[in-house]
Amino acid sequence: MEDIKKAYEELGLEPFASKDLVEQRYGQALRKHKARAKLEAQGQTPEADDKFDFDKITEAYRAILDYETKKYTEAFEQEEYGKYKKMAGQAKKIDHFWRYYKVHTFVAIGLVIALIYGVIAFLDRQEEKRYLASLPPVDVAVSFIGNYYDTTEDSSYETTNQKFLTDFPEYQRFKTDLIYVPEDPSMQYAYLQKAMVMLMTETPDIYIADEPMKDWTLQQGLYVKLDEVKSLSHLMDSKYVVKGAVLDSQQQLGEEHVYMLDLTESKLAEDMPMAHTKLLVGIRADAPNYDKALQFIEYYAATLPSE
Repeated sequence: MEDIKKAYEELGLEPFASKDLVEQRYGQALRKHKARAKLEAQGQTPEADDKFDFDKITEAYRAILDYETKKYTEAFEQEEYGKYKKMAGQAKKIDHFWRYYKVHTFVAIGLVIALIYGVIAFLDRQEEKRYLASLPPVDVAVSFIGNYYDTTEDSSYETTNQKFLTDFPEYQRFKTDLIYVPEDPSMQYAYLQKAMVMLMTETPDIYIADEPMKDWTLQQGLYVKLDEVKSLSHLMDSKYVVKGAVLDSQQQLGEEHVYMLDLTESKLAEDMPMAHTKLLVGIRADAPNYDKALQFIEYYAATLPSE
């Protein structure tokens, strides 16, 4: 018991203080330890504190947790098996025996189910790999980002791919994806987190964004500077250019450039399965198929109404 009292004292608490106070005090010590470690990593010397020994504090914290766990266990066993008096030990063994095998039984059933699903998933993946291997290479990968949805309810977006193939009969394969982000700013946070992950892990050739997502995507530095593309120079003074600036490492906006074209009024919108309000199109800076992505924009830009 004296050891437990000393453990509380090590945390600067009265003996048997509440669990919340214990957690709060250890949390403070942990933050202090991390701050000191960070300073040391930066080659700086933390302020001297002879009374602060994080290892001892951690040891005391664990001792208190063990004590609380043991106390709870003893109270539970007294309540659960105390009624059996002299037979309490035997009752406890029987109860533990059944609990032990019940858990193992459920675990075994769970493992069998997981194994079945795992085999099915593996076979499905193998079949998908065989199917994808049989397809021609992707000519242009297009990613819609914003408040878009496929009016045909085609989750594979094959109807959109077919629309592009109709416009580009010389190509063999388009790949379309959708990063959905609602227009309402109050609902965007979780969707933007997912969108950021996809922007970092996926590399389409073309992004098509709506008005609410325009500035957000521009600031991420995703796009090629279209005002430096010679074949599009005749459009740079038109109403169809979409200008913006990229955020630097200091969160300051850089120089303004044309990064996208508004192709909402072009042939791109004709027979488009994706419901849309705007079709603002840009080329990803590290597009795997840059030349074909540029042809994509050039083709639809040529169908824009003259001003």
